[in-house]
Amino acid sequence: MTHRLAWCVAIAAVSCCAVGTATAASGASMTGTVLARAQPVTRRYRAYAQVRPIAVTAMRAVEAGTVSRLVLPGERVRAGQVLAVLAGPQAEALLGERRGSLRAAALQLSADRRKLAARLVTRQVVAADEAAFDHARGQLRVALQTLTVRAPAAGQVLSVHAADGEQLASGQLILTLETGRPWLEARYYGTEALAIRPGVTGWFHPISGAAVPVRVKTVSRALGADGAEEVGLLPMIAPGGGAALAAAWRTGQWGTVTLEGATRSLVAVPSRALILDRAQWWVLVRTAHGDRRQRVVPGPSRGWQTFIEQGLEPGEHVVVQNAYLEFYHGIASRYTPPN
Repeated sequence: MTHRLAWCVAIAAVSCCAVGTATAASGASMTGTVLARAQPVTRRYRAYAQVRPIAVTAMRAVEAGTVSRLVLPGERVRAGQVLAVLAGPQAEALLGERRGSLRAAALQLSADRRKLAARLVTRQVVAADEAAFDHARGQLRVALQTLTVRAPAAGQVLSVHAADGEQLASGQLILTLETGRPWLEARYYGTEALAIRPGVTGWFHPISGAAVPVRVKTVSRALGADGAEEVGLLPMIAPGGGAALAAAWRTGQWGTVTLEGATRSLVAVPSRALILDRAQWWVLVRTAHGDRRQRVVPGPSRGWQTFIEQGLEPGEHVVVQNAYLEFYHGIASRYTPPN
């Protein structure tokens, strides 16, 4: 009986040791690994962007003259506001000619009306005189209008190409005027361009001023010479709705725009777990039968983490400690030197 009891105690002790060893081995087998977990990821598309005018109007001198009362570059103007005035000898000669024509037409009309009262001319003659008078008056009005350059619409003066007192020829450029609300132009390439649609929102970060929320208005599917697609964006704040917009949304302003795409669930692993071998990315997955090489397709990164597009499932244990060394362990024995 004593012998049998001692034998059972020995067997129990051995079993306990075996269980303890297995438990310790199981706990040690996961040392240096992390558990792959799925996390929500929002794809972001980043590009350089510039605020550009929607419409630019070139204001030219219709008649020759000496320019004066010019507005300044960057000045905001209202519709109908005087931008410049043409004067000088040539302008005065034009006005003198038009006024002389109007006076002659008026005298002719007055004389023929008296003759009509005396029945010396017909009504058709007087009607022709009235048409000539109206034409001469219109010509004088046009001359006065062309010598005064006015803004066709509200906008901002982009550039001035003349100076007060300068003699301008007919057709010479005086200034350029931006009309309409400026828009933001960004250029995207490749698969990023294909993923962007009207309505996508994001942020414009100018080189000076606060960030502005933006929304994609247009996407041009015509590729540029460099293979880029142009994306047009507008601010989500009403123009004049804040000092931040006024400071950032100026024609010529450069910066970066970041658009937010769809949110997906991807597996995240530490970036140091990734191994590059023969133009392919790998991780080591620890299993009950040892470490297994697993080919993966990395996606976006966030901090020290990289999200995996394909090749890894949530719940798998990924080796992070000395993963690179373990992956290439024994490579020297498999290396074949060149002839």
